[in-house]
Amino acid sequence: MEHAVDPGVSARWRVTPGPVLGDRPAGTWAARRDGVPLVVKFFDDATYPDWRYPVRVADALHALGWPTPRLADEPIPAATGTWALFHHLPGRPRPRQQPGERRHRGRLLAELHASAAATGITVQRNGFADPASVVSDPALDRWLRAYERIDPSSAVPLRRCREAAVAWFAAHPHPDAPRSVIHSDFTPWNLLFDGDRLTGLLDFEGTHLTFQVADFALSWRGYQDDVLLGYDEVRPLSDLEWHLIRPCYWAWMFIDLTSTPPGHSSVSWQLAHLHKHSPLLDRKAGPAPRFA
Repeated sequence: MEHAVDPGVSARWRVTPGPVLGDRPAGTWAARRDGVPLVVKFFDDATYPDWRYPVRVADALHALGWPTPRLADEPIPAATGTWALFHHLPGRPRPRQQPGERRHRGRLLAELHASAAATGITVQRNGFADPASVVSDPALDRWLRAYERIDPSSAVPLRRCREAAVAWFAAHPHPDAPRSVIHSDFTPWNLLFDGDRLTGLLDFEGTHLTFQVADFALSWRGYQDDVLLGYDEVRPLSDLEWHLIRPCYWAWMFIDLTSTPPGHSSVSWQLAHLHKHSPLLDRKAGPAPRFA
């Protein structure tokens, strides 16, 4: 990970680097060229070996009218990754507690999925897999067994969650549900607005091909039911999709988990989100199992 913009990169692009953007210590910076705001990103090879995939998805959606990040100059390869320069997107996120924010976001997500399907992108991104493959991965089973020896109280809910997901996909091996590339982090802070107009859709770093309802993992987060209601107003979900939401959500808990040795990273996010409750999904798909 780079902690400052390489001076040679700045000179080649003729940009003046600004402050770090976002809540990460490195990786994204504000910049200017001839007074025009831009964004510099560094994609390290270890974390983003397939960084061109999200750029392709964002470009395809931009062609369909979505305000997505676009390259402003030719990327520059480096020893451990690639530097990329993007056009700045204006606007500000809406307050998370603004009335109607979640329902409106759900409607937007349904519209985005219609466009995502229209891109025609059907190739899976390197390093990503469908939810059933994520939870059935033998490496995940080994990881959980090792983690059980380190922290049994935290490992038990994760193990039960994984088993529930495996069982669901075993009973429904080929769900006939809409698939497309998804955004993967359709959250308030990744949506920029100028008044009521959407001016920016940020952060395609986790985009990949999967069931469209898998996009609820980080937009609904297990409890923001108005997101589901808003989505259903634009694209009514089938009975199968209502039942598919939870298994996809459970599988999301384990994405990239095995990339770090057991005990070397926190699972607090996973544990907190396994305890979220959705009255709406209880009505649509039955009560959720308890993993504690």
